[in-house]
Amino acid sequence: MEDSAAYLNDTAVVLAAKGQHKEAIACLKKALRLEPKNSILWFNLALSSRALGRLEEARNALLEAAKAKPLDVDTLDTLGVVLHEMGSDAAAEEAYRAALELSPGNGRVWNNYGVLQFGQSRFDDARKSFEKAVALVPDFDDALYNLRDTYEALGRVDDMKKCADILIRRGVH
Repeated sequence: MEDSAAYLNDTAVVLAAKGQHKEAIACLKKALRLEPKNSILWFNLALSSRALGRLEEARNALLEAAKAKPLDVDTLDTLGVVLHEMGSDAAAEEAYRAALELSPGNGRVWNNYGVLQFGQSRFDDARKSFEKAVALVPDFDDALYNLRDTYEALGRVDDMKKCADILIRRGVH
């Protein structure tokens, strides 16, 4: 019996969840020989490549995923993350803006965009992005941490303390 692309993808997901990314990549590459335009396979290949620190491979896989499914917000968001990690901030910003144009209510994308802005010392822009992320997903602790740090960078001590108090009440520090 020949393996299907779906079976190989499912196997790769299980392997990746166990941290076996090299094995997952092997499954995904085999699956891509069967379905070379499958955006999910490309996306999952990118995730395992990124997990192994192979950012160039992750970027290339995400570009293939975007070519196969250009309006996928997760692909654009993850592409932004990888491009930022590679130091390609202008391209990362383009990816985030494209994702937000498609899904302006996506708190995860707003948070990731804020991380990029914070890293560029664009603290007021980052504040707005993190505030939007928290407004959209009130229990998004990562965005609240990032907002707290941004308020600190802006010297907004009272706002920083409010975020810290919320995190403490939630049992996360």
